[in-house]
Amino acid sequence: MSKVLIVDDNEDMLDTLDHLLRFYEFTVFRAVNGKEGVSVAEKEQPDIIILDALMPVMNGFEACKILKENPQTKDIPVVFLSANYVEDEHRIMGIELGADDYILKPFNAKELVARVKSILHKKELVNNLRQHNKSLIAEKSDALKEIEQLQKKTVELEGTQITDPLTGLYNRTFLHKRLKEELARAKRYKHQLSLVLIDVDLFHNVNEVFGEKTGDYILMRVANVILNNTRTTDVVFRFEANRFAVVLPITNEAGAFYEAERIRSAVAQTKFFDQNFYELKKLSPKRKHDYQKLTVSIGLLEIDLAESKKTEHFLEYTNKALQQAKASGRNKTIRFSKLKNVS
Repeated sequence: MSKVLIVDDNEDMLDTLDHLLRFYEFTVFRAVNGKEGVSVAEKEQPDIIILDALMPVMNGFEACKILKENPQTKDIPVVFLSANYVEDEHRIMGIELGADDYILKPFNAKELVARVKSILHKKELVNNLRQHNKSLIAEKSDALKEIEQLQKKTVELEGTQITDPLTGLYNRTFLHKRLKEELARAKRYKHQLSLVLIDVDLFHNVNEVFGEKTGDYILMRVANVILNNTRTTDVVFRFEANRFAVVLPITNEAGAFYEAERIRSAVAQTKFFDQNFYELKKLSPKRKHDYQKLTVSIGLLEIDLAESKKTEHFLEYTNKALQQAKASGRNKTIRFSKLKNVS
């Protein structure tokens, strides 16, 4: 039975959430402010925390920051549930602090439970991946041999495959086909459609320092982070080399920006190398610091459905936004609509 900690200064809301979650067979813990919530989280180690943003003593943002900085609680998923902080900037702030979702009150009870279950499922997947990664590092060269063998087995079929043999994501060829289909669907039903391009910053340094086999391993990890931070309706592709693409159906620019920032923040917070790996590579302290974490730059486009252009043009527009993100310091998301004098 999964354990949920609900933190809210409104007793009626606590009772409502308590009753709802117990109905769905969760074990529930309660706290009336952020400070108490942090204390209960440390003691009870819940599987997930539902956190109000505006509270006395300590608000949700402060509590989330403390939880994510504490080794005992940093891996516990956090869901903000707020009636006061409802702007995009507040959602982005919550995601930046490490929250897994940001839901506004009043909320749909079934949707809330579904999101909680989905996050817990993703947490389980991530935990399984973490254990698998430890095995990969322990196996050292064996893992690299497996990657090489996988590439050799699939190279003959690559021209007819729709998936990338390294990451398991859809490949660039299928991106054009799927994007064309989504464009037709969006125009037919008058839905919004957005496109995101993601580039791993300074990835050539990883290959130079650690080697291409380790670079492949990192790309597999980045692909996993992206998959775990996209919605079921989003479609993820390996675009080329260290670049990924995400097609976001029924999503406008603001929604796509929120989703892109979730991905960017998740990558920035992921520790790709642990101490065992550093020791294996015999890296200096400076090298350890330089490669403690990786970042990504992201370009974003809400596709203008009135434009009768090919998919290549929309990818080109998105790439211009991506190039601006990299040129302006990396580790940021740039919207194509914010660029000046581009067409």
